[in-house]
Amino acid sequence: MKKGDYCELYYFTNAGLEEANKHNLSVDPEALVMLPTADGQHSWIPAGAARDPKSAVTQDDELSWEEFNEAAPHMINSMKENGWPEDRIDMHILFWSGLQTHRWRHTSDKIKQRALLVYQSKQC
Repeated sequence: MKKGDYCELYYFTNAGLEEANKHNLSVDPEALVMLPTADGQHSWIPAGAARDPKSAVTQDDELSWEEFNEAAPHMINSMKENGWPEDRIDMHILFWSGLQTHRWRHTSDKIKQRALLVYQSKQC
C-alpha cells in the first residue's frame, strides 16, 4: 500500500486481515520454525516463510459480495493511513459505490451480480 502497488482485495477481507495478524505475531525477523519435509524429516525455515498452504489468496474476481463489502472499507482506510492522494481515494470510493448501487447488484440474477465483481477485478 505504501508504494501504491496493486494489492488483492482479499488481504483486506476479515479473513485476510486475520491471517496477516497471525503472521505479525513473530517479533524476531530471524525466528525459525521446524516443519516436516516431504521425506518425513524436519527442517528449520524462517517463520515468515511458514504459511498455511490451505490459506490461499482468493482472487478479486472470485470474492463474494460479502468479502468485497468487508475489503473495500478496510482498503480505503489503509489508503488514507498510507498517504494516498485524496483524488485516488475518492476515485476508488466512487467506483466501488457505483458497483454497490448498480441495478445488477440487487437483481436475483447471480450472473449479473458476479459480472460486477469480475468487472471490478479487471478495472483494478
